[in-house]
Amino acid sequence: MSEHDESEEDEYEEEGYEEDESDEEEGEERRPVTSFTTYDDGSYSVTRYEYEDEQESDCFVATACYGSALDEHVMFLRRFRDREVMETDIGRGFMRMFNALYYSFSPSLASYLRRHRGAKLMVRCAMVAPTIHLLRLSRYLTKPMSRVSREARIAATGSTFVLMWFIFGWILLYLIS
Repeated sequence: MSEHDESEEDEYEEEGYEEDESDEEEGEERRPVTSFTTYDDGSYSVTRYEYEDEQESDCFVATACYGSALDEHVMFLRRFRDREVMETDIGRGFMRMFNALYYSFSPSLASYLRRHRGAKLMVRCAMVAPTIHLLRLSRYLTKPMSRVSREARIAATGSTFVLMWFIFGWILLYLIS
């Protein structure tokens, strides 16, 4: 296991994240699924799911923009959603509202992006990559909030993320005009 993987594992253990281990139901057929994530420094991580349906659901637009559900950027979004956001009441409430909007357009947008390389590059550079970078920065800035509570950290991360998107948009509009 690489240093990168160990630090990520330590972070989740440090914050009290635990893997759910559910008992196998009778008659359920095992269909193992393996996901690989490679990092810029050459290290990698392997995630094995006991059942095919345990694999995290698609992030349609990010997957279309990066070309694979196993891309490190897409995996970051899933991990953040599943291990941090969905572990809090405020996060689950946000995700209910977000999913109602996001899944109303994302499958058709992702389909379009897969067929149009220029549009894929534009959406990736203008929306998806900045979202990922701002989310990572928001998580970093709000890490001390985890000492207060998970709820406080997720609320602070979301607020910081939205504020930074407004600043990013303002700067982008200023540069364009």
